[in-house]
Amino acid sequence: MTHTPAVRRPGLAEHLRDKGAAMRDAARRRPDGADWEEEVGAVCVADDATGVRKVRVADWSLIGDGGPDIGGFGLGPSSPELFCAVVSTCLTHTVLCVAALADVPLDRVEVRVNARNNDARFFGVPTDAPAVPYDLTAEVELRSPAEPQVLAELLATADARCPMLRLVRAEHSVTVRLAADVLAQLPAGLPAGD
Repeated sequence: MTHTPAVRRPGLAEHLRDKGAAMRDAARRRPDGADWEEEVGAVCVADDATGVRKVRVADWSLIGDGGPDIGGFGLGPSSPELFCAVVSTCLTHTVLCVAALADVPLDRVEVRVNARNNDARFFGVPTDAPAVPYDLTAEVELRSPAEPQVLAELLATADARCPMLRLVRAEHSVTVRLAADVLAQLPAGLPAGD
């Protein structure tokens, strides 16, 4: 009987070595903060009898929907669920970036984000609950041969640097306005939404 050793496929730890090298190289090539300025965006369209929200982000598509109580069909995640997904993926990626630059090997990162949500106001039902998702919790599982103290420091750094967590923790202005083609059709004197 012949013994064939198991073939180990490259995993997350190998990816992090490549990621760290790519990030260090990019920082050398683009040393000025202005070199990193970019505009990102997404478009959402609802235009059929389902009311499903079709989201387009660059080359990717996904849908959002609600459950029957809000007139949806449950065909996709709700906006609060998508919000939790955004925080989850951002924190996961920040952990990966910090680990890659600090040469901390990771075999697995799992980030579970939960929030409380109360849509009573949409239905005209009085509530003392916040009008936004609240009591966010991010539970992070890190599998690694690194010492627990190293992992705790890595998570603390990722927590401080995660762009979506920073956005949630800070107040930012948001401009909401009618599209130019709709704005051109408004009678004079009506507010445009700025």
